[in-house]
Amino acid sequence: MAVNWQPDENGLAQIIQLLKESQNPDTVTQRAVEQKLDALNQYPDFNNYLIFVFTKLKSEDEPTRSIAGLILKNNVKMYYANFPDEIKSFIKHAAMQAVVDQSPLIRATAGTLISTIAMKGQVVNWPELLPTLCQFIDSTSEFAAEGAFSTLHKICEDCSEQLDSNSLDHPLNVLIPKFLQFFRHQSPSIRSHAIACVNQFIITQPAALVVNMGTFIEALFAVSGDDDIEVRKNVCRALVMLLEVRASDLLPHMHSIVEYMLVRTQDEHEVVALEACEFWLTLAEQSICVEALSPYLNRLVPILLSGMKYSEIDIILLKADVDEDQHIPDKDSDIVPRFHKAKTHVAKDG
Repeated sequence: MAVNWQPDENGLAQIIQLLKESQNPDTVTQRAVEQKLDALNQYPDFNNYLIFVFTKLKSEDEPTRSIAGLILKNNVKMYYANFPDEIKSFIKHAAMQAVVDQSPLIRATAGTLISTIAMKGQVVNWPELLPTLCQFIDSTSEFAAEGAFSTLHKICEDCSEQLDSNSLDHPLNVLIPKFLQFFRHQSPSIRSHAIACVNQFIITQPAALVVNMGTFIEALFAVSGDDDIEVRKNVCRALVMLLEVRASDLLPHMHSIVEYMLVRTQDEHEVVALEACEFWLTLAEQSICVEALSPYLNRLVPILLSGMKYSEIDIILLKADVDEDQHIPDKDSDIVPRFHKAKTHVAKDG
């Protein structure tokens, strides 16, 4: 069986050398590596070597192992339909073991590989995938739980339609309530992944999320003041998307949400503040805008204006640009006013 496959030592040594050469930034070396990889892709066993280095060869350094996983991911994306079944099985089995690796880099690479397999080979053809990941997120091992949630996050991004399909018997009916349970997990990384997983389905509004909408909104409020930057960013992102497609569900809480966004717009971390700014752009496009914002304009306008000030570094960079082309007359297109709109959130096609 392919699970028991073992590499030829000479072939393994050559592939490891090639993986190390691939880390050399020299253009000539990179071109030579690409040519060798193209030649090796003619041999189905090459992918077995890659998954072996990635998951089994722990004596090798992490960057080399990760590159093996990323090259395999690219091969899956391009050639997966041509992989023999036994090689597909070997890769799936080994990749799931890498989800619980102690290295964050290896876990992240495993998640990317697994999500790509699920996307190209269809989740329905990997029946043990979701049950195994759900077991991992319940594990007392933080490595296993974090790796599994990171992987589920990628699968939710890449395979969202599959997760609400009849062919899989709508796994979101189980996954959405499970994700909600982890909003208060002790690990900030897991909290962030849990929120991000649910966020992937706000725009498409599957039944599994709609029936849990009240619980979802309450859970967001419970972590709204989280110390973790990614958690706060994902809370802001969730509220913006909910405002876009489920404004009626937010109306009873609008006072608290506006107060929260006033604070987050001034967040010391730019990524959070930028997500919060999207709320005002989205609200401006809603019919409830005047009613919702009027009581807060005297506080909101100064906050937004303060965010428009250039920093000292911005001024230096702008001055350099002006000095470079100040002798060139402005084109009409250079001075046309620009009006920004909220991001359009489009569900990714699984």
